[in-house]
Amino acid sequence: MIRFFTIFLLMMQIFFCHADDDLYLSVKTSKDPLSYRCNEEIVFTVSVKNGTLPEEGIPYIWFLYDEDNQTQEGKGIFRKDLVLQVTGKLFKPGFLYLKVHPLDKDGKPRKGMSPLSASAGAEVDKIRQTVSEPADYDEFWTKQKNLADNFKEKMRLIPVKSKYKNVKSWYFEISAPGPAPATGFVSMPENAKPRSLKACMTFHSYGFEPIDKCDELASKGYISMSVSRFGLPQGKNEKFYDFMKLTELKNFGFRNNEKPENSDFNYMMLRNLRALEYLKKYPEWNRKDLEMRGVSMGGMQAILLASLEPAVSAVHVSVPWCVNIGGIQEARFPGHRPKYVRGLDYFDAVNAAKRLKCPVTLFVGLGDRICPASGMFALYNAMTCPKKLVYQQTAGHRTPAPDTKELVYKPVQKE
Repeated sequence: MIRFFTIFLLMMQIFFCHADDDLYLSVKTSKDPLSYRCNEEIVFTVSVKNGTLPEEGIPYIWFLYDEDNQTQEGKGIFRKDLVLQVTGKLFKPGFLYLKVHPLDKDGKPRKGMSPLSASAGAEVDKIRQTVSEPADYDEFWTKQKNLADNFKEKMRLIPVKSKYKNVKSWYFEISAPGPAPATGFVSMPENAKPRSLKACMTFHSYGFEPIDKCDELASKGYISMSVSRFGLPQGKNEKFYDFMKLTELKNFGFRNNEKPENSDFNYMMLRNLRALEYLKKYPEWNRKDLEMRGVSMGGMQAILLASLEPAVSAVHVSVPWCVNIGGIQEARFPGHRPKYVRGLDYFDAVNAAKRLKCPVTLFVGLGDRICPASGMFALYNAMTCPKKLVYQQTAGHRTPAPDTKELVYKPVQKE
C-alpha cells in the first residue's frame, strides 16, 4: 500500500522471519481492535497456522498486560482444533497487550516459531499526552535553531558510487554544534536541471551499523539525503562501530537528559538542522516538495525536524520512538525508552506533532512493545494537520504474522 512501510517490514525480517512452510501464531479479536469501548469485553483468539501441528501439540505461555496495572498469565498446549482465548477489559482509554510464547517440550522458546504480540484498544480517540509540554518549549527550539543557523559551516563532500544507473552520490560531513558533525549521504539523478527535483531526508532507527545511502529515491527523481544518527563517519569497519557503541556512544539517548541542552537528542537534532540547511541550498531542489521519512528513532527525528521547518511538505513515519515519554506517570505501557525526566519533554514527538502543518502518514504496529500503540495514538490525536494512520495487528519492531492485514484507521464517528 505504501512502499515506505513495505520496505520497513522487509527490514524487520532480519529479526523475525517466517518461511512459507513454517508454523506461526495467528490472532483475531472479537471485533475491530481499535473499536472497543471502556468496560467492553475484549477477546483475543490465537491459533496455529500454516501446517500440521505435531502430534504432541505445541506448549505455550501467555501474558496479558493492561494500562490499569493489571497482568494476567496462563499456559496451555495448542492441539488440533484447539485455540487459545484470552479475555480482558479496559477501564480507561488505552490498550490491552497480549504476548504468546510457543515452547518446546523442555519449556524453552520453540525454534522456528516467533512469539506473537498483539493488542486492542478502548476509546483510542480519547488517548492524550500524559504530561504537559514545557512552558518554554518554543523558546528552547528557537534557541537551538539559532545556534545551528549561526554555526560556522565547514564541510567535506566525497563522491561515492551509487548502485543505480544515472545517479550520483556523495558522502558528506557538515560541521555542527556539539561533539560530532552531521554525516551521511546525498544522492540525485545525473544532469538534473535547476528546480526540477523533489527532496527527501531519511532518518534511521537506533543502531550502530553504517547507514544506507537511500539512493533508490534518487533514481526516482529525488534529491535524497540519508542522515546518520550519531554523526559517525561512514564506511568504517565493524570493529570501529562496535568500539564507539561501547565507549563514546554507550547508552546514547539514555544519559544526560536532565538538562535538554546536554541531551544526545539535542545534539542529534542540531546535526539534523545543519544537514537540512545544506540540502535546501541545492539549486536542483524544486522549492516545493520536501519530505521527511524515518522508522523508530528515525521517525522521532523526522517529526521533530518537520515541526521546525515550514518548508516540509509531507512526513512519512513508522513506529516513531520517544512518544508520550511521560506516559509512565499514568501506567501507560512503557515500551523501551529512556527513564522519564522532564528534560525529555523537549524531544517528545507528541509536542512536535502539535506543531505540524503538512500531511502526515503514520504506520503503527499494534504488536509493538518498543513503541507501544497507546503512545502512537497520543501522537495521532495531538495532530491537527491532515493525517492518516495505517496499522497492522502483529507488526511493530518485528515482522508481522503472514496473515496480518494492513488497515487504515477510521476514527469512530461521534454521536
